Parts: sequence; structure tokens; C-alpha cells
Amino acid sequence: MPYKESEAYLDQLISQSTENAISQAPKRTATIRRMRYIAAAAAVALLVTIGVTQFTGTSEPQMAQTEQAGPLDEFLNSLSDEEAQLLAYYDIEEIPEYE
Repeated sequence: MPYKESEAYLDQLISQSTENAISQAPKRTATIRRMRYIAAAAAVALLVTIGVTQFTGTSEPQMAQTEQAGPLDEFLNSLSDEEAQLLAYYDIEEIPEYE
């Protein structure tokens, strides 16, 4: 290879990397600990929110709003079972293009 590292350079690099990792270890554990506290607080907030929304509601069941049936709903409601099954097999061979 055109470039070769000396043994002294590699030893120095390894020792500096080791010292750097040891000096940053308390910072990393503090960051990890802080992240765990934040995750735990978020989980507690989520559980409280779910509990509040589930257990503090009205005792009356909510009714769905009814909408007026449109023309498509009227058409689909007027189909027999056999005609409804044929809708799945409907195929358009060529789609016209309008210019």
C-alpha cells in the first residue's frame, strides 16, 4: 500500500481514543438517563390522557349523524344481491380520452 501508519502513531491514536471515551462516559450516561426520564414522562402523560378520555365521558351513547341518501346510495340500495355481485366483475376495456 502507498501509505503505512507507524506503530507509534497507532498506539498514540488508540490511547487518545480510549482517554476520550473514558472522559465522555459520564456525559453519555447523563444523556441516556435524561432520555429515559423524558420517555417515562411521555408514557405517563399518554396513559393519563387515555385514561381521562376513556373514563370521563357522558353516560349517554353518542348517536351517529344521519345524512340524506344521495343518488349513488339510492342506486346501490336498489340493486339485488346478484346485481351487486356483478359489479365486481364489471370491466372497462378502453377508457376514452377527451381532448
